[in-house]
Amino acid sequence: MKKMDNTYIKSYTNTFVIKGHSYTVTAPARFDSKTNELVDDFELDDQAAEKANEMYREEFDLLSPKEIKSFRNRLTLSQRDFAKLIGVSPNTIALYEAGAFPTTAHNRLLKSLMYDDRNLKDYITVDQHQIPADIQNKVEEALKTKSDSKRTFTHFIAGFSKYSALQLANWFRIKNFHDSLNDENVEELTQMKVVKLLYFAFGRYASQTGKELFTSPIIAMQHGPVVEEVHQKFSGNRGIIGEKGQKLDDDAYHDHDLIETDSEVSRLLTEIEDEYGDKTAVELRNITHQPGSPWNQTLQGRPIDKTLILKTFGSHYEM
Repeated sequence: MKKMDNTYIKSYTNTFVIKGHSYTVTAPARFDSKTNELVDDFELDDQAAEKANEMYREEFDLLSPKEIKSFRNRLTLSQRDFAKLIGVSPNTIALYEAGAFPTTAHNRLLKSLMYDDRNLKDYITVDQHQIPADIQNKVEEALKTKSDSKRTFTHFIAGFSKYSALQLANWFRIKNFHDSLNDENVEELTQMKVVKLLYFAFGRYASQTGKELFTSPIIAMQHGPVVEEVHQKFSGNRGIIGEKGQKLDDDAYHDHDLIETDSEVSRLLTEIEDEYGDKTAVELRNITHQPGSPWNQTLQGRPIDKTLILKTFGSHYEM
């Protein structure tokens, strides 16, 4: 490398290719004072490369080394014990904390355990995981400690939404369709009801993770919050399933099956269905119409501030 007194630093734009995906990064780089050519500076070069890595993680919703290490530290586990908990080698954990991208399966498992303590509690008590008693005790102690200091989000964490509102609506559509095949008393899912279920799912997910479940605007309409993308798709339709017993479109099944592979989101939607699915659309509307609700604080026809939804649900008020 050139001597530092013969060089200078300025911003430089470079393109990094990570697993076939290109990312353009502008970051400080070192240049030769005489030739103005780019010269090696391992520290600056590594910083630029890490920016590209961060862009890749953000696009594919991968956990960062800092997030993984922070989760391990919260559980007061060594890398070796953390590896036993997850069911991987200690070397794998060391690589993840050093910057390696977690596999899809490991990323999904870690996020499921990190973002929902109920998942973590269930995980350590399942016999097939064979968690050593000392590790299980540490995790249980960490869960008790966190219950006294649960994180509250006041702003959204930047990142990509994995699913569109329509894909999430299709999950509810497929579930309603199959429920109706098993029970003739199950009523057809309506547009008014599914947008309310999505609203509750959005708010709960935001309060638990600090992230947006979907990007579609949520509009304050006469009968409560309306997810714009879903409303536009099914405009003019009350029911959104079709004739009883007639199979839904292939896209709906594809979306449902895709979400089912995501334990974090599928569990969230199942919880919302279990807690609110038996209520009518009118009952759900009335919940959202309570004084102080985000809908109540928004002019009719205007988008509801999603940060307001985040703060409301984060204060343990689902309305």
